[in-house]
Amino acid sequence: MKKIITIIFCILGFTSCNSQEVSSGFTKENFENQVLNYHPKKNQNVSDKDYNYGIMILEETRSAVKNKTENFNLADYFNILNAFLSLKETKENIDVAFRKFVDTKGSCEYILSFENSIKTNPKYTIIRKDYDQQLLQCKSNPTAEKFDIVKYCQSNNLDFPLVEKMYTVNINDQKYRNLKLQNKQQLLDTENQSIIDTLYKKHKTYIGRSLVGKEFENVMWAVVQHSNVEMMEKYLPVIKQAVIDKEIEVGPLKMLIDRFYGLKYGYQVFGSQGDGFGFKLADEKTKKQVKMLYGIE
Repeated sequence: MKKIITIIFCILGFTSCNSQEVSSGFTKENFENQVLNYHPKKNQNVSDKDYNYGIMILEETRSAVKNKTENFNLADYFNILNAFLSLKETKENIDVAFRKFVDTKGSCEYILSFENSIKTNPKYTIIRKDYDQQLLQCKSNPTAEKFDIVKYCQSNNLDFPLVEKMYTVNINDQKYRNLKLQNKQQLLDTENQSIIDTLYKKHKTYIGRSLVGKEFENVMWAVVQHSNVEMMEKYLPVIKQAVIDKEIEVGPLKMLIDRFYGLKYGYQVFGSQGDGFGFKLADEKTKKQVKMLYGIE
C-alpha cells in the first residue's frame, strides 16, 4: 500500500475523464519506459489544478522508482492510472494503465480495500465496466492474495504490533470517506488522529519508512492530511523533516502544504487539491516564499 495512501486519498475526489490527443499510444510491453519519458501537454478540457496534480504524480513516481523501469511496483501502477485519469488521457492509454495495474500481483487487495470509494467516484466512469468486472473476479477468487503482515514484517525486520496498527489505521482512513457516511468517517478520523498522536509521543519521530517500511510510510501523513488545521500545523515540521530523512517522499508534503494553506489562508501552492476545495493558486511571490520555507525546489 506504499503510495496508495500518498496519492489515492486525494486523487479519489477528482472528476471523470475525457480523451486527450497525444503523439503516441502507450503499450504494456514498453509502459515503464514510456512513463519515465512522458511529459504530457495540457488538454484544453483539463483544469490547471488537475493538470498540475497529474504532472506532480508522474514526477513523484519517477522519483520514487529512481528513473529505473525495473523499480516499478503495484503502487506505482495504481498512481499512474490515477494520474492518467486526472490528465484525461485517451481511453486507449487509460486502458493500458489499468491493465498494468490489475495484472500486477496483489492488485485485488487494492480493488477490494477501496471498493466503496471507487464505485461512487465519477472519475472512474471511463473504466467503470472493466473495473466492475475486475472487482467481481477478485471477490469470486478465494485464492486472491491478501497482504501478509507477518511475512512483510519478518522480511523487512519490522515491529509487527506497530505495522499491524498502521495497517488498521490505513484501512479506517478510507472506510467511509467517499460515501455519504461522513459522520462515520469523522469518528474513525478522530480515532486515527488519537492513535497517531500517541505513536508520535512514543517514538518522537514520524512513523515512516524506517519503522513501518515503504508499504506504510504514508499512513501517518494520510491521517494528518485528513485532520484539522491545528493538527496539520503541528505535524508540518515533522513531515518536512521526514522528507529530509527520506522517511517519506516529497509529494505528500506538497499535498499537506496545499491543504493546510488552503484551509487557513484560502490558497494553495502546488495545485494538488483540485477544484473541489475552491482553493485559488497563490501568486508567484507567495509560492516562492512557501517553497523556501519548506525547502522544496
